[in-house]
Amino acid sequence: MTIWLTIIPLIVGILWFSSEKSRRRSRPVVGGVDLSTTVTHQAPFELYSNSFSHCSRKTRLVMDELQIDYQYHHIDLIETGWYQTISPQYLKINPSGLVPTLVHKGHPVYESDDILNYAQGAAGTAAPKLVPHDPELKALMNKWLDFCAIESGNPMGSMASKAGACIPGLTMPLFITAIRHIPLHRIMVGFLFHSDKQRPAFFSAAKLLGLSILMSIKPLRRMVHASRDHMCRHLQTLNKQLAMTEGPWMLGENYTLADISIGCLLLRLEETGWLSYFEETQKFDDLRDYYLKLKARPNWQTAIVNHGHPIIEQAKQDLADMTARDSELYRLVYSGE
Repeated sequence: MTIWLTIIPLIVGILWFSSEKSRRRSRPVVGGVDLSTTVTHQAPFELYSNSFSHCSRKTRLVMDELQIDYQYHHIDLIETGWYQTISPQYLKINPSGLVPTLVHKGHPVYESDDILNYAQGAAGTAAPKLVPHDPELKALMNKWLDFCAIESGNPMGSMASKAGACIPGLTMPLFITAIRHIPLHRIMVGFLFHSDKQRPAFFSAAKLLGLSILMSIKPLRRMVHASRDHMCRHLQTLNKQLAMTEGPWMLGENYTLADISIGCLLLRLEETGWLSYFEETQKFDDLRDYYLKLKARPNWQTAIVNHGHPIIEQAKQDLADMTARDSELYRLVYSGE
């Protein structure tokens, strides 16, 4: 009888895990609209996004700028609470387990930059034009979109040529700070079901060791500071381009998808403390003025400010306070070699 008290729970546990693993199986998806798939929906447009996700922010901005009425679904990442992206429910919406996803009339649209362009076409002829008609301007806009993009398959693979590839490394100190507020058992779920075991391993280490110890590890610190040095050059490129542009926006008089993408990049630098660091070490007057204009747009309030997350807001304040109090930590995070 005693042995069965051990065996039965073990069998039940194995069966549960096998079933749950099957329900949480992810696979890559191709960017753009998937007309072969129809998912459960209640409104013509539904947006699944995360409040902190860089790519999600772009899609909220474009939907608000285009004045598209949509139903909003917040999807948690581990840094905002739990691995909702790999829940069986969300994987039915996006089998890759990535955010954001736009659902239009039941058909999912994957990858943020594809969503930006799709939304412009779906918004109708009366909507604001965020994509230029002029082929040369459109090509230039796409160049800036690519410059700011984070590739889902290799997010840090092109730091020398893309500002977006520097974002994951520069966000690392804030990730580490935010994870202090996430229960360890939620992080451990990633070892069971997340396809990339390095993520739960890193976040577990961040939870247990903290920012000071992790930033003392040379490979991690070098990765962060390599992102910093590449980003500094990218900001110089942006500042130079803005100085030559006739008009308030990156392509001149008209606000485009390029401005949405660049604005989200600058926001990430601001909330992680890097924008202040760069402004202290470099002269970016045109870029600073441009960013202030972006934040003054009404839809910045609705798409960005109104979607703040309490864990991230606390982590931002924690990071600023800790690095202000501890000069050695500031050096490790921002100014060291």
